[in-house]
Amino acid sequence: MTKLSLRLKTILGYLEPCDSFADVGCDHGYVANAMLKSGKCKFCYITDISAECLKKAEDLLSENFSGNFKSIVTDGLKGVPKVEQVLIAGMGGEIISEILKNADFLANRLVLQPMKNPEKVRETVLKSGYRILKDYTFKDGKFYDLIVCEKGEDFYTVDELVYGRDNLRQKPDAFKELIAKRISVLQSATPSMNEQERLKIKEIINKLTEILK
Repeated sequence: MTKLSLRLKTILGYLEPCDSFADVGCDHGYVANAMLKSGKCKFCYITDISAECLKKAEDLLSENFSGNFKSIVTDGLKGVPKVEQVLIAGMGGEIISEILKNADFLANRLVLQPMKNPEKVRETVLKSGYRILKDYTFKDGKFYDLIVCEKGEDFYTVDELVYGRDNLRQKPDAFKELIAKRISVLQSATPSMNEQERLKIKEIINKLTEILK
């Protein structure tokens, strides 16, 4: 039996029931398998740029859902039939942004989990005609950002683009811990800096400290 990590359970929790679903860069196929097993989707496409990596997911899904999925070796969403919902997780924000910009279609709902540069993802989805429903930091050993959106209009401030709207409004524990760590790293680096650099870092620390209030 496949046991999902907290990270994957969190992602799965934001995927809605649907007829069709695509897991881009699906890794071992754990989320796609859970979607089919739970009945949250009737048919899914699993994709990866590597046929070797994709075979791991194919083997898993073939055990119980051989007629309910199709695997596609491709870059992002190229060549993937239109689906209602798309998951892109475990990639850098710049890569996720490029996948969305070059996609053959844009699904009604996106669940995105960038490993870094989440601000790039926020900017891309807003420019692509999405409104962001959920946008926050959580922790499973490491810190992760989760961005859930659907087609519509939305507006983000500069700070919301950088830090995530729900993080600023609700200040979840993981986000507070992450910001506190950033402050600590900056403070420990200041002794080796010149005066101009120290003033710049002090401004950043003051900004982060204000965010934590």
